[in-house]
Amino acid sequence: MTTATQDKTITTIAKDLVAHCKAGDESMDYVEYDSKIWDKHFADSWTSIEGDGKTYVGREAVIAKYQEWAKNITCYGCEVEGPFIGTDGFSVIFELDAECKQGTFPRMKMKEVANYTVENGKIVKEEFRYIPMDACCGGNNDQASGCGC
Repeated sequence: MTTATQDKTITTIAKDLVAHCKAGDESMDYVEYDSKIWDKHFADSWTSIEGDGKTYVGREAVIAKYQEWAKNITCYGCEVEGPFIGTDGFSVIFELDAECKQGTFPRMKMKEVANYTVENGKIVKEEFRYIPMDACCGGNNDQASGCGC
């Protein structure tokens, strides 16, 4: 595969993912909705790494992560910026309007950068990076409750 072809593939995947995220569908749960993009552009056993280092490998592990997140977080909205294309993948900036259902952190806007690595025409890794909770929420972060962002 030539560099130009790879760039086109990465750009296509990146644009599809961003369009998918921007469109959203409030009538569907996160797993049901995102399964469409996973089926289309993710490798069978991709790796998902959170900013705190927690690593999830494969669809079932990512589904469990999504379900835990939905159980603990109320998300009122999400802005999507990008994609930003690189030679081996792309990045997207998400700005979430969210709060912890248990009250561990108040409703706030939180930005995160998602880096996606593409190999052989599929996303093989997604890695999320964000400002530490203590920097954006006055230190009010209780990881035991599952509400740390």
